[in-house]
Amino acid sequence: MAVSHHQDHQASQRSKAPSGAGAVLEIEGVSKAYRSSLALRDVTLDVTSSVIHGLLGKNGAGKSTLAGIIAGFVSPSSGTVRFRGKDITGLSPSQRQGEGIRLLPQHSEIFPDLSIGENLLLPNLPRRWGLTDWRRMHEDAGLTLEEHGLPVSPRLPARTLSLGQSKRLAIIKAMMGDARLIILDEPTAGLTFEQRRDLMAWIKALTVRGTSFIYISHHNDEVRQLCGEYSVLRDGAVAARGRAEDLSAEKLARLVTGEAVHEFHRERRTPGKVILELRGFSSDGFSGVDLDLCAGEVVGLVGLPGSGAQELLRALGGLAPARGGAITLDGRNIVTRSPRRSLAGGLAYLTHDRISEGVVSMMSIADNVHLGHWPVRETGTLDQQAMRRQMDEARAQTEIVMASPSQEIGELSGGNQQKVLMARLLGRKPRVLLLDEPTVGVDIAAKEEIHRMIDRATSSGMAVLLRAYDPDEMVRLVDRAVVFSNGAVVRQLSGKSLTIDALATAQELGEKKLGQKEPGEKE
Repeated sequence: MAVSHHQDHQASQRSKAPSGAGAVLEIEGVSKAYRSSLALRDVTLDVTSSVIHGLLGKNGAGKSTLAGIIAGFVSPSSGTVRFRGKDITGLSPSQRQGEGIRLLPQHSEIFPDLSIGENLLLPNLPRRWGLTDWRRMHEDAGLTLEEHGLPVSPRLPARTLSLGQSKRLAIIKAMMGDARLIILDEPTAGLTFEQRRDLMAWIKALTVRGTSFIYISHHNDEVRQLCGEYSVLRDGAVAARGRAEDLSAEKLARLVTGEAVHEFHRERRTPGKVILELRGFSSDGFSGVDLDLCAGEVVGLVGLPGSGAQELLRALGGLAPARGGAITLDGRNIVTRSPRRSLAGGLAYLTHDRISEGVVSMMSIADNVHLGHWPVRETGTLDQQAMRRQMDEARAQTEIVMASPSQEIGELSGGNQQKVLMARLLGRKPRVLLLDEPTVGVDIAAKEEIHRMIDRATSSGMAVLLRAYDPDEMVRLVDRAVVFSNGAVVRQLSGKSLTIDALATAQELGEKKLGQKEPGEKE
């Protein structure tokens, strides 16, 4: 049942944080209009000093617009922004940085071929006689890294860092120069369960230094565990705000979506006939993998970054070269030399990074759906009637929310962009779907819709290989889980042994099996 605006208003007033009491940031009556659409409507909220403030909402709720307004990259149509008591509404992004505001986007860039120290101190490298003072740079960077709890050598290339360490490095860089407020956009995206936990604990410890955070996340559990206060945006307006400790998981999900969200639990099925067989399959990052996949089955791939789980999916999808072994699909030998060859063979890969590898943001929704699979007449011209028919089918299959098929895909929310990518793959009618983090960066409602899409696909006999870091998501979706470590399969879980605790333990054991410190960590 939908939550009424009256109920929302009452909930908001009951849980409202004390206005202006120790507030580092005060936003009053902020609205933002783009042409005929209103991205933000009369937003008023405060962020308390030295507190982590959770900012939640569905894709398209206005979170990114609000973050851009706070950082100065977006100008509000009306309203006021005050920081530490000062009106900063008219200040530029660089002036706001000078005031101590930092925005760290989800895809913050770390340059892999530069050293850790260079990444940390750029563009303000210490100079001597007009040249970079490398000795001082390494000393300054090393002290800063130690001070903020990242004990790695500043001399090492940034590519040696794990994903979790790269996130920490980006946050430390943002904190430099007397940062007072840091906006973190999906900081745990792509991290494992353990890495998420460690990063959140590290961020919480940073508030002791007096730094405040705005924490944007689609993981409601993170906000409940980490944040002291929260605000929920819905359709560009504040739907609720208050103290995070007062929230239950069910209440937060209802506040974010405006209705009760029912978690989808896929019914585990008896495996059908084996359709995909891997024998001694090897590529960069894994070797000698033997694996069977049955019709209608969902098999989860579990493993830390570099374990071989993601590498297997990308090799099957044609994005990495096969180094040995055999792939058989429905009794036919398959060659995965390129994405085109994999698709032709019946294997369809969904990338974990829809921004860089998935959508073409300046193209229309319809063009993105047909990309790589345009219906063509015998005359060599596009079959417009077939395109409309396929687009209608895609929309019905995936429930894409859009103005029209001609709308630019870059205007859609992350969840709807992901549905477009799913529609593109389902339109090829593959035998096996290779899904690499299919719900990363989407809101809770879109996540459950994608889960149901996966279930419908398997009901028609399609098989799925799925990689997901969230143990809860894995348990609710898969028939069995295959655990990777050091490029090899080390364990399988199914039936009653397939639990959240068992998956988290398997990841931890995989980490210990590696027998290594975090990349770059000092002795």
